[in-house]
Order: sequence, then structure tokens, then C-alpha cells
Amino acid sequence: MNNINWDDLKYFLALYETGKVSTAAHRLNVNYATVSRRLDRLEDALKLKLFNRTGDGFLSTIEGKLLYERSVNLRDQINHLSESLSPDTRFDQSTKISMVPFLAEHLVIEKLKPLHSRFPELRFEMDTSSRNVNIAKQEADIALRMELPEKGESICKKLGEVEFVLSGTDDWIARLRNHEPVHIVTYTAELSHLPECQYLIERFGTKSIKIQTDTVSAQRKAAEQGYGIALLPKIALRSSPLSTLKPETAITREIWLLTTKKTMSSTAKKLVMEELVKIFNHELQSES
Repeated sequence: MNNINWDDLKYFLALYETGKVSTAAHRLNVNYATVSRRLDRLEDALKLKLFNRTGDGFLSTIEGKLLYERSVNLRDQINHLSESLSPDTRFDQSTKISMVPFLAEHLVIEKLKPLHSRFPELRFEMDTSSRNVNIAKQEADIALRMELPEKGESICKKLGEVEFVLSGTDDWIARLRNHEPVHIVTYTAELSHLPECQYLIERFGTKSIKIQTDTVSAQRKAAEQGYGIALLPKIALRSSPLSTLKPETAITREIWLLTTKKTMSSTAKKLVMEELVKIFNHELQSES
């Protein structure tokens, strides 16, 4: 144990939490070889095998699991100590926020600018993939989700509800009001389970679909070009020339903020989280 380079634990923890060397390297902003070399050195120092290499990635051994459980808190304590000893740089760190693309494009990026102007040392990393990241494994510091997770893996706070409206050019909205057949713009098959997609298909049928995309922004663009009716969140329609019509039954999606106690202990990340709560409380209330 005396031969351990404690900095190697950082690489071990990242690999344990991601399961892939390439993903761990991306998180730590190093190359693939560095992660592999650090892991080999740690295993040599401990005289233990910490992972089994498989075709799907790195699976922890029992010894690896025990090491993770005993060292993850140490990492958090060291990070907190570093921040407390360097008050001048407490904001000089990146906050990773995971969210669906339309929240970043139509709300978060713009509304976080005043906070960044006050604290220019802040850095934001925005993950706009559709997958639900694992907060407990530090795949993100803060996640904004459109549904509450089934398992209590983190601290959760409901930010409000997003309202969806039928959107289209004047001609398409007129056809809709007159109960004439319309074309629709919606999500791809992989996202057909979403309530907004289900509504359109149940009301208008699959034969009405003319364009399918995996983002709200692309659906908005298609609707603006006259392809048909889209069901879009109101917050994504600011400055859009589209006409709108409320569905006969309200279509809303909840937005939840997920984080961890570790994030809450970071001055910079807690500041970002509190600002996001204020942003959504204000913006969603103004939409209602």
C-alpha cells in the first residue's frame, strides 16, 4: 500500500464508473494510453486484479468493488479540501449539465449568461444526448430530466411543467381548425414512446407523418417550412413565426432537476444549480 501513487486512484475511479477506457479518458481529458498505464501501475502496486477485461468493457472484480467503496469518499474529501484551501479559484471548475437538446438551445444557454457574466471563471459542459446519465456515477453534476427516475439515485427537485401546443403555418392551423386532414411532423421510431409523439399518432395516424426527427429544433424547422403540424413545447417557440393551437386535452411534461450531495458541497456547482432552479421557476411560470 505504501507504493501507491494516490493520483492513480483518480483514473481507477473514472474507469470503474464508466466501464470503458475511452469514456474514462474523455472524462479526465487524457488519452486512452494514460488511463491504461495508470490502471496497470495501480494493480501492480496493490498486487491485485481490479478489472476483468471483456468485449463490452471493463468489469470490476470483487477487489475492485471494495477499493471503489473505500476510495470514492476519499476523492470527494480531497476535492472539497482543494476547493476550501483555494478560495480564489473556487469557481474555476467545470459544471456538467445533462439535458434534452431543446432545453439547452431555447432556455439554459441564454439564461445562464447573466450568471456567467457575474462569475466568468465558471465553465459549463452541456450534454444534450437523449440518454439518461447516471448522476450517482458522476456522468454529470446536474441532470434536467423530463420525468422522475424510478430509483432514488440522487437528490430530486421538480422545476415545473412544460406545456406543448400544436404548431404550424397559418394554412395548416386553418386546416386543423376546420377539421380537415393534416400532415404531421414528429419524432423518429426510437422516440415514439414519448407522450407528445403518442398524441399525434393517436389523433392523426401514422399515414399523416411526413417528417420524423430526433430533436425539437428540427421539428420546429420542418413545421416552419410547411411540412405539417408539430406538437412543440411553448418555450421552444419564442420568435417563431408558427401559429399555435392548444390540444383539446392539455399535453405537459414535468421537468426535474437531479443532483448529488457531492455537487451540493461544491460552491461553483451549487451556484449553477440554484441559478437553474430560479430560471425554470421564472420561465415556466411565465409560460403558464
